[in-house]
Amino acid sequence: MKRSILYSAVLIVFCGCAGQGTDLVRSRTDFNPYKDLISLHYDYAPDKDDGQSAAADRSMLQTLMSQEWIKHHTVAVSGTYGLNKDTFNKQSDKVMDAVWGDVGWIAANDDWQAAVEALTDKWLKIINNGGNIWIKEGGQSDMTADVIKRIVRTDSNLKIQDRIFVVQHSDWNEEQTTPEALAYVKNMATYIRINDANRYLNIKGGDVVFVKAALAHPNYGKYWKAAFDYYPPTERLDFSDTGELFHILKRGELGVNAFKEHFLR
Repeated sequence: MKRSILYSAVLIVFCGCAGQGTDLVRSRTDFNPYKDLISLHYDYAPDKDDGQSAAADRSMLQTLMSQEWIKHHTVAVSGTYGLNKDTFNKQSDKVMDAVWGDVGWIAANDDWQAAVEALTDKWLKIINNGGNIWIKEGGQSDMTADVIKRIVRTDSNLKIQDRIFVVQHSDWNEEQTTPEALAYVKNMATYIRINDANRYLNIKGGDVVFVKAALAHPNYGKYWKAAFDYYPPTERLDFSDTGELFHILKRGELGVNAFKEHFLR
C-alpha cells in the first residue's frame, strides 16, 4: 500500500491533473510517467561507473515507481559506445544481468543492428501510443542516432524533435561520439545538456556509510553488490550518469548522501 500511495503521488507531481487531456500539450521538458519511456544507455567503455549508475537507476526507479512500471516504461541498453568501441568491458554483462535481468536488457555489443531494431520497435510503440522517448545518455550518441535514422525511414513525417529527448552531461561522452552522429542527434532530437553530475555523484575513495547502506538494502543490495564487484567503491564511488535520470524525473541535483536518504532507506 505504501508503494501504491507513493506511485500515485509521483504521477500527480509529474503529470499535474490527470484525465484533463493536458498531457499531449505539456511542457516539452516534462516527463509523463503514464505514457513515456526512458531509454537507459550505458557504454561501459572503458569507465566502470556505468555499473554503479545502473544500480542507482534501478534503485531510484523502483523506489519511485514499481517493478511492473519499469517493465513497461524503461529499456536498458549496454554497449552504447562510439569511437571508444574497442574499450568495451564485457565483464559489465554481469552487472546488467544482476540489475536488469528480471525485466530484460539489450546487449548492443553482441549485435548492434539487432539492438537498433529492438529499440526502434520499443520507441515506436510508445510514440504511436502518444508517448515520448527520454534517453538517459550515459554513453555516446551513436546508438541514438542509428535508432532515430531507422525511425525516420519508417515515418518521415514524425516530428522527432517533439517526441525524442536526449539528456547528456558529459564532455567526454560527446567527444567519444562519432561527430556525424552527435551532429545528427542534436539536429533531429531535443538535446538537453545538463551540469556535469560528477560534481555531486563522484567520490574518490568511496563513502563507507553509503556503501554499507547500499549493500544492506533488502531489495537493492544485490544490484549494488554486482556494481561494486565490478567497480570497487574503495577506488571510487561514482554513479554520475544517474544525473540524467535526476533531470528527467525532476529530482534536481541530489548528492550522494541525499540519494542514500531518498532511495536506500
